[in-house]
Amino acid sequence: MKWRCEWCGKPHEENDPPCDNCGHGTFEEAVTQVNHEVVEGGPRWVCLDCGRQHQKNSPPCNRCGGSNFERRTGPPEEDPLDEIKTGWLDVLEAKYVVGYVTVALVIGILLLGLVAGVPLPGFAPETSAGPPPIPDAPGQGDSVGSLSLAEVEDAYVDVYNVRRATISGGTVTRNGTADDAAAYYNKGRVGVRYENAEPPTREGVSRFALACERPSVVHYEVAYDRPPRSVEQFGNETALATALVDSYFERGHPVRPAEVGTIGVDVHVGPDGRVFVTYVLC
Repeated sequence: MKWRCEWCGKPHEENDPPCDNCGHGTFEEAVTQVNHEVVEGGPRWVCLDCGRQHQKNSPPCNRCGGSNFERRTGPPEEDPLDEIKTGWLDVLEAKYVVGYVTVALVIGILLLGLVAGVPLPGFAPETSAGPPPIPDAPGQGDSVGSLSLAEVEDAYVDVYNVRRATISGGTVTRNGTADDAAAYYNKGRVGVRYENAEPPTREGVSRFALACERPSVVHYEVAYDRPPRSVEQFGNETALATALVDSYFERGHPVRPAEVGTIGVDVHVGPDGRVFVTYVLC
């Protein structure tokens, strides 16, 4: 008496499952003699990755190594790769393989830059190149009436040092780079007041090559725009500078510590006579 697999119909001499064709675990008694070969149109297992047909559900696939098999019945499907006796890996030309590898490397580098913050060639973040420009501001930045604002700034530092010395704050020395930083900030504030310009920033000040990492930036305004008071009432630059320094300390502002002892000053008079003062202290 012969036995055959209930699932795929493979004949067996003994009732000794599992089936060595499909792995099924139940046999049935054969009523008639069956062919020892798998019948045409019988069950087969097809790899869903490459289409290779197999007699058993025994992954991995002999062609592509895939493990996703599907049981099908009916006449075997034509597989063009069986005719040329090759596998899917054989149809990959070397130039395509190089292309795939290159793309994989590029994606890997991009991911490394995003996740780990590694700077990438050609993708480096933009860095600020030098200090920002000193803006043009409405009003007077060189002179007002008979007064030279450059001399007012010199006198301002002298008077400011006297005030510092009286309260044991130590004196400071005027510095050209700090002057530029003060002019950038001061004239920027003038533009904000009269023209709604973009305001200056502390980051912009830090882009100047100052002698300290954290400078003190002090900005204030003195209103000489209401008659009968005006800037022209001051007889000389020292008188105006003294009034500007006194206005600062009379408001109760403290003497700020100087890390390296340098200062930059900018004095600007607005269109209405208001005086704008900024000093940058290191």
